[in-house]
Amino acid sequence: MKTIYVIQSNDYISIKENINNILKDNNVSNDCLIKYDLSNTLIEDVIEDLDTYNFLVEKKVIVCDNAWFLTGSKTRGMIEQNVDSFTKYLNNPSSENILILICDKLDERKSIVKLLKEKATFIDNEISINKIIKSRLEDFKMEDYVIKYFIEYCGNDNEKILNELEKLKCYKYSDKIITYDDIDSIVLKTFNDNVFSLIDAIMNKNKKKAIKLYEDLLNNGEDINKILSLLADQFRMIYNGKILLKEYNNNYKEVASILDIHPYRFQKSIESSYNYSLKDVLKYLEMIDDIEIDIKTGKSTIVAFEMFIYSL
Repeated sequence: MKTIYVIQSNDYISIKENINNILKDNNVSNDCLIKYDLSNTLIEDVIEDLDTYNFLVEKKVIVCDNAWFLTGSKTRGMIEQNVDSFTKYLNNPSSENILILICDKLDERKSIVKLLKEKATFIDNEISINKIIKSRLEDFKMEDYVIKYFIEYCGNDNEKILNELEKLKCYKYSDKIITYDDIDSIVLKTFNDNVFSLIDAIMNKNKKKAIKLYEDLLNNGEDINKILSLLADQFRMIYNGKILLKEYNNNYKEVASILDIHPYRFQKSIESSYNYSLKDVLKYLEMIDDIEIDIKTGKSTIVAFEMFIYSL
């Protein structure tokens, strides 16, 4: 059985999941895990650890991140590695301990990579976050469309997704069914979600709430240009959505697919704009575009957007 693994990935969550799978396949616990960063650690030190007698544990699992010497590039500041030492190890690896090398893209032209192909088990499949969520649901139920909404709600931030999933499981421990409403109620809002709330307040002409949300975003260090850009994108989506809904007989799912937006998010956005005509939406869009241009060119300040809210 091979005791060397190579994980080709740059996704932290996928790497972590693959390492857990290796531990499970080899009946080894996390207590046996040792980590090295090859950007500042010599491969000889790793080999010495691999060949050293194990104390208190039957097997060591050594994980080496940033195995850049297997790739076609080198980041400034990374130390040179002795490929000859590593070649000798590959030809006579420890039968006791496991070595896991992590890198992004291998340089297939290198002789060390060709040798590694013979001696190691390669894992180059990215484990999708969808699959990871399902594996961690255990006896909880979460429909596929809810999982998709959850991933988008968390801004496709894999680490946040898994952290928020644990919160959702605690919250729904009794009935073990996770829904849209649970996500809206429990999951920590991202920057985008706060912008969506700001849009909602604007569409409902809730000036007080809109000003409060706007000030909160600025106080959290958010860039006014980023806020305006996302607002403009949202108004364009609402404008185009209203036109397409007429063409497609109010088929929300089809129109959402055309606009490449989650159906639930699209429907909520359109519902928030029911009190406004296409002319109104276009007027808001033009005003936001003008403010964005004026701020970028120095003709106006962030106060201009506050004046826009007060003018609703």
